[in-house]
Amino acid sequence: MKTINKLLICMIFLMAVLPMVSAESSAESLGVFKNGDCVNLIQICSDCTYVNITSVIYPNSTVALSDTVMSQSGTYFYHSFCDTDLNGIYIVTGIGDQTGVVEVWNYDFTITPNGEDASIGKAVFYIGLLTVLLFFLVLIVLSFANFDNLLNRVGMIGLGYLLLISITFIGWNMAGDFLTSSPFLVEMLRILFWILIVGLFPLVIGGFAWYLIMLFKIKEIERLMDRGIDRDEAERRGGRKYK
Repeated sequence: MKTINKLLICMIFLMAVLPMVSAESSAESLGVFKNGDCVNLIQICSDCTYVNITSVIYPNSTVALSDTVMSQSGTYFYHSFCDTDLNGIYIVTGIGDQTGVVEVWNYDFTITPNGEDASIGKAVFYIGLLTVLLFFLVLIVLSFANFDNLLNRVGMIGLGYLLLISITFIGWNMAGDFLTSSPFLVEMLRILFWILIVGLFPLVIGGFAWYLIMLFKIKEIERLMDRGIDRDEAERRGGRKYK
């Protein structure tokens, strides 16, 4: 029960924080683009003879581009920026001579792994699904710990492992959508997910082998008890408590 309460508190905290994160990123933006894609930086000015990009700042606050002349087509000034391997918010600043007066302009754009904007609805869905999976994982652990039934334990190990794969996959997607400035965490969860996938086959083989071994031990205990040997002694010889 305490574990469930902690999960509910974490969910309420995240639901309260996410709207503030969304509000902070509501400034003028060029849009959301996919990692690795080129972004067409644009500026429209009817009376400018030139428009230059003074800087493009990476999400990690380093300079990606500086002092670059934008190409012009009528009143449309543009520059194709393709160095978008980092996820997060890029800040673009520039200058132009609007009606003979130098003016400064700026905006930002966001790079995500899939080119989609992280919405509050998606966050609530992820958190709700993750909470349900964690709740069932807790139930599986309790079932494994409290019921000394061979078939139950084998089944709980299998279900628990599948839930771990699902939880890791959801965590990977959440990190990719919302923690765009933390690529290490995204990559770590991705690697963990594939490790669990690769380990699924050995787990199935090992679980089946363990099940057969335990069946043989149970049969041996039953055989000893049928021969009149005391249960405690039969369990000691069989190496397992019999239930």
